[in-house]
Amino acid sequence: MNSSTPQQSTHELTFFSQFKNCILLGLLGILLGCLDQYASSSPLIDFDTTLEFWLFLVTLVAVFSKSRLNASIHSIILLVSTVLAYYLMFYLNLGFLPYQLFGIWLTIAVLSSVYALIIWNAGQKGIGAAILSSIPTAFLFKRGYYFLPDLLFNSEAAQVRIHYFGIDIQSGFNLVTAVVLYSIFFKITERRIILTVSTVIIFFIFKETGILSFLPF
Repeated sequence: MNSSTPQQSTHELTFFSQFKNCILLGLLGILLGCLDQYASSSPLIDFDTTLEFWLFLVTLVAVFSKSRLNASIHSIILLVSTVLAYYLMFYLNLGFLPYQLFGIWLTIAVLSSVYALIIWNAGQKGIGAAILSSIPTAFLFKRGYYFLPDLLFNSEAAQVRIHYFGIDIQSGFNLVTAVVLYSIFFKITERRIILTVSTVIIFFIFKETGILSFLPF
């Protein structure tokens, strides 16, 4: 005789789903860490992931998580597994471990759980959520806006790019991720005007002040 109730079955399915998500995020983190280490050490690929890349990824994980707790757990599993895989590959390839960098990135990975816990609210509805969602979006816009040859923002750099036909891949990536985040939040929120205005205001705060100068990357 089956003594399980529908409620018990639902809890079991929920637990299995959460466990599966954690395993998948852990595997994704290991894959990203290995790919990142390969790209940063390969003479054929001049690319390395940055703080902006991980901010974008954790923001997506947090926003699409079902709860604050899930967002926190998912982000820390993803980033810690990435950092561990990256520096394990680093050690196997080069025979030593840069403890200072390893410690910095591991700290960032752990603190990402706090960020995810907070930013999860950006995926909700309301004025506070709209303003909160504009912060990572504005940050990525700040990091990537000069990819465009816009004379109003950075005429000197734009002239150099136009003259030498240079392409700043990292800035272009940051700009694309900013647009992606804005599009997601624009679709979620009911306060689209507030989202847009707050994104512009926070962008100019980041741009015109040294508030981001404390970042080590």
